Amino acid sequence: MQNPFVHYKSQIIATLKLAYPIIFGQLGIVMMGVADTLMVGPLGSDFLASASQANNLFFMISALTFGVLFSISTLVSIKVGQKKAADGFITYRAGLLVAIMLFVFQFLLLQLFVKNFHWLNQDDVVTQLAPPYLNILSWSILPLLINVTTRQFTDGLGHTKVAMFITLGGLLLNIFLNYLMIYGHWGFTKMGLNGAAYATLIARIIMALVGLWYVRYSNFMSHYVPVTMPGWNIVQKEIPKIWRLGLPVALQTFAEWACFGLSGVMVGWFGAKQLAAHAVALNVASVTYMIVSGIAMAGAIIIGNAYGNKNRTQIRHAAHAVFLVIAAFEIANALVFVFGNKAIASLYDINPDVMTTILPLFILAAIFQLADGIQAGAMNMLRGIKDVNWSSGLAVISYWVISLPLSYALGVWQNWKVYGIWIGFTVGLFIAALLGVWRFYSHLQTLVFEDENTI
Repeated sequence: MQNPFVHYKSQIIATLKLAYPIIFGQLGIVMMGVADTLMVGPLGSDFLASASQANNLFFMISALTFGVLFSISTLVSIKVGQKKAADGFITYRAGLLVAIMLFVFQFLLLQLFVKNFHWLNQDDVVTQLAPPYLNILSWSILPLLINVTTRQFTDGLGHTKVAMFITLGGLLLNIFLNYLMIYGHWGFTKMGLNGAAYATLIARIIMALVGLWYVRYSNFMSHYVPVTMPGWNIVQKEIPKIWRLGLPVALQTFAEWACFGLSGVMVGWFGAKQLAAHAVALNVASVTYMIVSGIAMAGAIIIGNAYGNKNRTQIRHAAHAVFLVIAAFEIANALVFVFGNKAIASLYDINPDVMTTILPLFILAAIFQLADGIQAGAMNMLRGIKDVNWSSGLAVISYWVISLPLSYALGVWQNWKVYGIWIGFTVGLFIAALLGVWRFYSHLQTLVFEDENTI
């Protein structure tokens, strides 16, 4: 019997080659949160918990706006497969308009929570510290969404390195600005927690400007940017396609991210120490998730190209390669979490009483890593073959029907606190992984290819 690795070697290499810039770009985004957590941690567990809860809320709502924009890379990659890559610029222009619409929605919703943070029923200190931090972050939504749009466009073209460099540059800038603004070095005013928010805001604005400049004026993008900009009559026809494909993706993304976000809200009911432990463990887990997410996104782009070529066999081989790479990475990662949990947690310079709560969470993180990676691969590849309605439905069932009620039952009713909540969303992730893989391969058997214009 032929070795599966040898059989799919070319697909694995192609996936990794496309994935590694996406991975570094993904890591750059999440590492901003890691950097904030590491640099805010010495201020105390109350500040750490406040930053965590504000970011939970920010990214829970961002799941809706990001999800809509995630459709851009799928639409562009299909155009590439159809040998119509230059038409991707129309999708990009339409995406910028959609990003502005989404900014208004997210900004107003976050401002509602800024004014009414007590709705979350958190500790008094968290309720006092988190709203100003969240208010500053809310102004970074528009540059963040613009950056997501430019990144989805370049990734869809298979030109993934530009987003990597922009994001890593933004990360370094964010760390430097944190150093200046949190602690007041080099003559800057010491702003504490709010300094981290201002650093993130400035970094995201600069990242957005660099991305816009690159798409419009770089030599590489000149192959895809028309001399005469597409008019409104052309662009407006593309906007409904983004919404039609993006809304189910947004629902699927929101179902997952909101599960983690609301889990954080529930953990906050048990006090700032439990929330700080949850924040650190989930912060570390998010780093590894972004790596597999980058692999999954690369798989979705490759599968989108194959879909545009109407090549069922290539889709199947690409999917096998993605799942093999994800499984290998997550198994290795689980071992690191089990045997290196204390060393990793010690990087956050937190109080010993918080440390005792954190260490068992790393064991649970090691368990859910494999399921989290597989479900990310399945959901992204379903997007690549435009099966977005099913993926959103499966996500709602896994996270909202099963995971959240189970987390509440174990964490609150059974009083297992943060551990019960983590067990709940771990079960949800395994169910999402099983359902996602089943749907992808069953739908692939009867997949009917459509022209891009019918999206």
